Amino acid sequence: MTTIRKLNLFVVDDDPALTRLADKYLRASFADRVTLVTFNDPRDARQQIEDTGCDLLISDIQMPGLGGMEMLRIAKRRNAWTQVIFMTAFSTWDCIAEAIEAGACDYLLKPLVREDLQRVVDQSCERLARWQKVVRETWQQPACV
Repeated sequence: MTTIRKLNLFVVDDDPALTRLADKYLRASFADRVTLVTFNDPRDARQQIEDTGCDLLISDIQMPGLGGMEMLRIAKRRNAWTQVIFMTAFSTWDCIAEAIEAGACDYLLKPLVREDLQRVVDQSCERLARWQKVVRETWQQPACV
């Protein structure tokens, strides 16, 4: 499925080793479809989201100062279509339920498995491409009277 433009994908985790690993996994498969930016400080990510928005957000849930749930709320306020994927080393049923209720589209457990990460990002890219197509085709239709 073809997208109109490259999607903005932000990866946010306070662990630099994890953001380097995610960057390596994602650039290998998605360089032609996404503009990838990684952040180790969630405050920097928040500022960038508020300034430019993002299409896909992959965020750790537990980070000092600004957690993943707040990152989701900020991203969704800026762009309701933002696809949010959470990753965490410590999962609970309550955390999963809260993430889904808040609008997360997927949830990964650490350590990251390359195939799982690539699969959920691919699914999110396809979902966004479908939305873009629907919006484009809707605007091209004559107005209903």
